[in-house]
Amino acid sequence: MNRLATYLGVILKWRRLIFYNTLIITVLVLAITFVLPRRYTATAQLLPPTDEGDIFGLTSILGTGMGGLSKLRISGLGGASTASDLMAGIILSRTVMDRVAERCSIAYYYRIKPTKTDQVRKQLKGMTKVGVGAEGIVSIAVGAKTPQLAAKVANAYIAELDSFLRTSNISRGRNMRLFLERRLLEVESTLAVAQESLKSFQARHHVVAVDEELRAAIDAYARLKSQAYLKQAELEALRDVASPDNPYYRNLQREAEAFTEQLRRLEVGGSKGFGVGFAVAFARLPDVGAEFARRYRDYKIQEETYLMLCQQYEYAKVLEARDAPTLTVLDYAVPPQRHTYPRRSLMTLAAFVFSLFVGVALAYTAEYFVYLRLNRPEEYERWLALWSELKRIFSRRQKH
Repeated sequence: MNRLATYLGVILKWRRLIFYNTLIITVLVLAITFVLPRRYTATAQLLPPTDEGDIFGLTSILGTGMGGLSKLRISGLGGASTASDLMAGIILSRTVMDRVAERCSIAYYYRIKPTKTDQVRKQLKGMTKVGVGAEGIVSIAVGAKTPQLAAKVANAYIAELDSFLRTSNISRGRNMRLFLERRLLEVESTLAVAQESLKSFQARHHVVAVDEELRAAIDAYARLKSQAYLKQAELEALRDVASPDNPYYRNLQREAEAFTEQLRRLEVGGSKGFGVGFAVAFARLPDVGAEFARRYRDYKIQEETYLMLCQQYEYAKVLEARDAPTLTVLDYAVPPQRHTYPRRSLMTLAAFVFSLFVGVALAYTAEYFVYLRLNRPEEYERWLALWSELKRIFSRRQKH
């Protein structure tokens, strides 16, 4: 109790020091908050992209809008990141940021020479904060000197991201169409050759048709062969944009090898489980029947492949021509009504608490030196000498 009374007595004795110290620091910080440049923060939000249907795997390679973005994540970057994370990465990319800086005249507003692109980019990056919520919602928060500029920059990010994805989507859709066009021309030529070969053989040997069991087996084999052909085509297209270590590439390679093995078994007679009723290998058919079956098989393979490619080609043209938005905007940025910096009330409260503690510490320090002067003058003199030495060193440095 005596100690508590002593502590309170010190505070009461030096109350003027504590009061004025607290008042001066608090008022000074409050005045500074009126001088500091204000910053306004505008926020825009984007909904997470949704996956789209795949078309025999080629959307995994060439991409279609945001669905293609998600597929690219799965096949190329692993499961650690999401499509929303990729969107956030694109927003903070140099390409998008340079377009936003030019569109919103960041160099003009912050008095930076337009030629100093690194400084402009650094300024814009410092203004921008991109986050991904637990639900996958992408938020773009921009702090600027005026409410209008903050909203303008945030919405510019949305516009440039949408433009980038649209351009990427059109390019990918066009690449898919051109890829399928080349395949269609190749298969169309091969189909014509196979059809003419079958007709000439039928005319030469007077063969009209094969029995139903063999036809069913050949049709099944042709469908399997066309699927294997498409897998190989997909593998070739993916080889241009992915490394051999890509998980999706390795999985696709295993699927293509499985198709090849199934076809090999069917061709040499190991047709268990494949081909409806096909228990006799092509190699063991009679000569004329085997030759006709081979030509008919080649014709059916090309026909099945051509039909499947036609379907994919029509879908690719739709993807190339579509103009649906690639982004779903949850909230566009609007000019904020209140500034977010400086936070005047918080800074003033922090200054008050800090200055109060400093004032109390100064009071106890002053009381301690009074005690030394009255009761322990030798130690007090040592402190005075130390203080004089510090002042002498400081004044010498000031002169230099």
